[in-house]
Amino acid sequence: MDLGLKGKVALVTAASRGIGQAIARQLVDEDAVVAVGARTPIEAEGQTSYPTDLLDDKAVERLIPNVIAAHGALDILVVNTPGPKIAPVLDFGPTDWDTAYAQLVRPAVQLATAGARAMAAHGGGSILFLTSTWVKQPAPGGALSASMRSLLSALAKQMSLELAEQGVRVNQLMPGATGTDRMEDIVAAKSAANGTTREDEIARVVSAIPLGRWAEPEEIARAAAYLVSPAAAFVTGETLAVDGGAIRSTL
Repeated sequence: MDLGLKGKVALVTAASRGIGQAIARQLVDEDAVVAVGARTPIEAEGQTSYPTDLLDDKAVERLIPNVIAAHGALDILVVNTPGPKIAPVLDFGPTDWDTAYAQLVRPAVQLATAGARAMAAHGGGSILFLTSTWVKQPAPGGALSASMRSLLSALAKQMSLELAEQGVRVNQLMPGATGTDRMEDIVAAKSAANGTTREDEIARVVSAIPLGRWAEPEEIARAAAYLVSPAAAFVTGETLAVDGGAIRSTL
């Protein structure tokens, strides 16, 4: 299926590895013009790297203007942010909450609003927020992630309502358990806290997934590519969970 992404200018943030980098590679495969933002330079075929620390407001502010100056437009923005610490909710203090907000929420708001303004001025575009299934079904240790990404979930819906008339689509993709370095960090944290092995914790995660395994980053990336593409031109304000059926809540 041709998603119609050839020549579209896309920016993916937090794209040095994991799901962010998988999305960037998928967009390259679809013949998009791909810019990637991450703290360290990225050397990957078909990707133009813009080193950006999402904790640096000035760097975040420069990112979208730099991409537009280099490529002439911004058609697609994938708002991806790194994951915060995993620990019981009562273990977190004010500094932990402030840091999580600075990592996940503030740069996402900066990027999404700047990207939306640029897209609206040029006839439209597509914004995709990467959140987490923890928004709908939290798990032990995920208080920071679930709380901060829930803010972004609400923002995505609000932006979709207000920007549709200007041709800007806004959707949300919620990955479930995925085989990334981040997941390995979560497994290690739970193993240390529970006195279990890595294999024990992986088995526990997979046992809650009806399809019997966790996702590969490329599977998340293919869903993302569809949502940002012209093939999904009538899709906005939607939330797609890619989780193997793990969410059973009706919230």
